[in-house]
Formats: sequence, structure tokens, C-alpha cells
Amino acid sequence: MVQCIGCSLMFPRMDESTCAKCSKLEAANAADQEQILQQPQCEGCGCVYPFLRSPLCGGCKNGNNDGKQMFTLIDGIAQSILHRQTVHTREASQHRLNQPQSQNSSMPNASDVKRRVSLLKANARAAKVDVDFTIQQYPYGSSKPSKLTIPSSRVTFTTMDLATSAFEQLALKARGLYDNTPTLSGLSDTALDVMFDWHRVKYCTVLNNTTVNMIEEQRYLAAPATMETLYGKLKQDRMLSDKDASAKTPRITLRMFLYVPEEPEDDDVQEVVQRSQRVSTRKLTAASSRCQKRKRSPTGERSTTAPILEYETFKMKRATCTVSKTADIEMNYSEEEEEIMVVKGWQAHVKAGKPYQGYLGQGLTKFIFRGRYNNEDCAIVQCKSVRSTEAENIEDLQGEFKTLHLSQYFLDSFYERAKDYGVDDLPRMKWNISTAFIGKLTEKLADAPGKDGPDSRSLVFSVFMVLPLLPSGALCKEIKFSGSAEVGLNPDSLGCAVDAYAHHVAVDSMYEVVISDIQGEFTMMCREVVLKAQGDSGYWDHGQPAITEFLKLHKCNKHCKALSLDIEHPPLSHTNHKGPLCIGFED
Repeated sequence: MVQCIGCSLMFPRMDESTCAKCSKLEAANAADQEQILQQPQCEGCGCVYPFLRSPLCGGCKNGNNDGKQMFTLIDGIAQSILHRQTVHTREASQHRLNQPQSQNSSMPNASDVKRRVSLLKANARAAKVDVDFTIQQYPYGSSKPSKLTIPSSRVTFTTMDLATSAFEQLALKARGLYDNTPTLSGLSDTALDVMFDWHRVKYCTVLNNTTVNMIEEQRYLAAPATMETLYGKLKQDRMLSDKDASAKTPRITLRMFLYVPEEPEDDDVQEVVQRSQRVSTRKLTAASSRCQKRKRSPTGERSTTAPILEYETFKMKRATCTVSKTADIEMNYSEEEEEIMVVKGWQAHVKAGKPYQGYLGQGLTKFIFRGRYNNEDCAIVQCKSVRSTEAENIEDLQGEFKTLHLSQYFLDSFYERAKDYGVDDLPRMKWNISTAFIGKLTEKLADAPGKDGPDSRSLVFSVFMVLPLLPSGALCKEIKFSGSAEVGLNPDSLGCAVDAYAHHVAVDSMYEVVISDIQGEFTMMCREVVLKAQGDSGYWDHGQPAITEFLKLHKCNKHCKALSLDIEHPPLSHTNHKGPLCIGFED
């Protein structure tokens, strides 16, 4: 087999060193070379034939049977070429795939790009907080909320938005939805301004269809709280539903509760606008000449709604209370003169027996009515004038005020004990004393009317107790855990925790103090009675016999056993110590 030195092809039957086509190309001019290249060439001898139709010419096919051998040789060469091509392709692919780094080191690979895109998407979702809310309202004088024909809405905030600003925007959004619902028209602009004041709207997170948790403004929304910190606190305190807590984009589902205020009568508009010349009065919302009047019914009868609350302003000084780690109670008196607003006319509704127009309720010896301090609603407590004198009112209120703080002191030590014993399933509880104080007027109180005249004064004594105003109605289910003479034997988890707390008080005070008549709303205690061994805490105190009776009737539950309260026993004899023992937190 000879290889042509011109085209490098192999020709088995070629005798010369150059094939016929290459020889012609060398002798031809440039115009003829293209035509020569197109002519067929015998693969056996290399000769060129203008009309050759097969790979071999006739001589190569018939010459000594060499044609068959030549075809066999050609097939072997072809198979060898195909095999080398396949091997080279495989090696080249492996070489390209196994490169230690990309040809362009600055170009990220596909996995890096996907990771960065996913991170950017996650950051974009985390940089906002979705708030879904529905609206319900309490008709005036009703303790049950009614659903409104307003669909659920969503407002999206950035994580850096202030919580106070966001909730103010929620109230504005709700106001717009309310105004655009024809079936809800009828309230005046003044009433709507009051109802949608974002401080008065109650915002509650929705755990399920039957359970909501109220968001306390001071705890969760006070500056500099942002929507990011608010979401984190709500999630930490288990105030969010499982669906909201696990959402990729932070989400808070709220139920907003509106309270329809008292509206002025047509004939009373001018009276509401006027101010008394004798005392300074402030109104919850100033009525003005642009106030839209309510329309009378077709029958000419007036609406049953009453005028907007009016308040009377008094000058006073505050007294607060502190309890040391050793259970020493100290009253702290401020010299700063401040103002407090007390609702007017509440005494006219006492006989009806229902909360109405600022009147909140009464006990055996006390009245409770509405007030405002530092632009916040509050509850004001005073003794009944028919049962108490000024001195007895002071003594009773200060005793109850100290009792509240002592109860919180023991509740703090109750949670400390739980922490020491590794008990972490207790519900959150606290006494209603966060902003409580005793107030004393710095001005002379108006004299009481005669025996035959009704007492319309806003305050009946110069000293009063101020407590945070707890929500009411369907938002809060009031629960009575124990009575003044009945030991709590509650079957549910919350009741068991309260019973264990009462047992802890007896143990922590060396059986000098027990607490009874405990009632609560949500996880906040609102009323209490303290029993001490020396019988000096008030008319309700029945002394050591009542404590002995409590220990006899109390049944230890799972929380008592978890805190090892069931193995505690009272001493054989009691000391003559007057007041609670100083055995609180250890330093």
C-alpha cells in the first residue's frame, strides 16, 4: 500500500508516489484545478476517471482478486478510525468535566447562583411582615361582639416600621373599610373618631376560631418596638397560631375589636359642647359644631344611645408601693401635682346594676368607675360612703393596695420556685398592678348633698385607688378560682396552677399568709383577699383558723407535686411575728 505524497491518502494498487489526481492538479492551472478536484478517483489505484460510479475502477476490481482484499482492508481502517474517535470523545468529556476550576474564576457556578437567589428571596420575605385582620364590634351597652360584613384584609409592613405607626395605620385601614360598608352607616363622625382611635381599639392575635390573645400596648407596642421585634415577642410568648409562627413570610393574624361609643342626643349637643364654669372638664373627644347629628327614627323616638362620656378633672398626688426582696412593704409618696379625669354621672346608674356610662360595678363595700390618667383608661375604686368614713376609706384602700403588691411578690417567688424545680409548663399570670397607685386630691372635695338629695359627685372621698382597666366582654372570660371561704379545687390546668400558687403562698410565708377569693381574666388576676395569722389585714381576715381550714381542705395537684409543695408541713407552733415573714428571694 502506497501513500500519496500530495494528498496523503493510501492507495493499495498505486505504483507511483503521487496519485493521478495530485499529478493533474500540479500540472493544471487555477481554473482547471476545481474541476479536477470534483472528478471521481479510484480508491485502489488512485487514477481519475470522469465517469467512475464505484469506489474501484474495473482493473482494481478484476485484477487477481485484489479488490476483495482491498475492501477488507478499507473496512478495517474505517473501524479503527471510528474506535479512536469514540475513545477520544470520551476522554475529552471526562477532561472537561474534571477541571479543578472554571475557566473564568470570577464566574460563579450554577449552585452558587441558586444559593444566592434563594437567599435573596428569603431575605425579601423576611424583610416584611404581613398583617391579616378581621373586625368585630361591641354595640354600646353589649358584652358580646358582633361580626361585621367586612372581609378579611391584609396590610404589609416592613420589619423596620414602628409598631405604633403600623397599628395606627391598621386603625385607619379599618376606618376606611368601615366607611365604605353601606350597612354600617349611621354613626356620627365624632363617634367614629372615638371608635377608631387606635389606642381604644383592642388588637388580639388569633390562635384558633375560639381563642384570641390581646396585645397589650405597653408590653408589645411601646417605642422603640418595630414590627420585627413585635413579631419576635409574640412568637416567643406563644401568642401566634402555629400557621403564623411557621410561615415563610412573617405573618400576624389579628382580630380587631371596636367599641361603639355613646353618642349625643339631638337636644343635648349644645349641652355637651358647653363647659362648666365651676369646674374644669375634659371630654374624651371634643364635640364641635361640625359634629354630624344622628337622625331620629321615623316614629320620632330617640335612639337609646347616651351622650359621650364627660369627665371631671381633679388635681392630685400619687402614692405607689414597693415590696423588697425580704417582703417589706413600703409606701412611696410623690410631691408632684398631677391631673386625673373621673367620669361624671356614674352614680346615677348604680341601681341598674349593670356597667353603663362610666359605671363599672361594685362589691360589698366599694364602687368601681371609669377614669383616665395619662391619656389611658383606668378603673377608679372608692369605698361606699354609706358604709365607710373618710378615714376608713383610706385604711381600706391602702390595705388592699398593699395586699395587691404582696400578692404579686408571692407570685414572683412562685415562678422562682418553678424555675428552681425545672417546672416550665405553668401558665403566665400576673396581678393587675402594673400602673396602679393611690391618689389623694390636693383640692377640697365638694360637700355631700343632704339626705334627701341624690349624690352626683364624681368622687365621694378625697382618696381613691387607680387600677389598670381590664378588658371585658367576650375578649375575657372571667373565672372565679376560689371564694372568700371556699378553697380552690379547680380541675383544669389554669385552675390547678392558681391552686398551687395559693399553696405556695402558705409555704413561702411560713404559714402566716394565704390568699383566697381569687378571680381572673385571661392570665391576669384582678381581685384577691389575703388571710394573715395575726388577723390585721382587714375585715375579711379570719386569722389562723382560716389558714388551718385552708390547709385541711386544699388538695395537692400535679403542680403542687412538681414543686414539692406536697411534702411541706406547717410548724408545730406559730410565732408571734406580726405581718408576713421576710423569707422571699434569697440573695
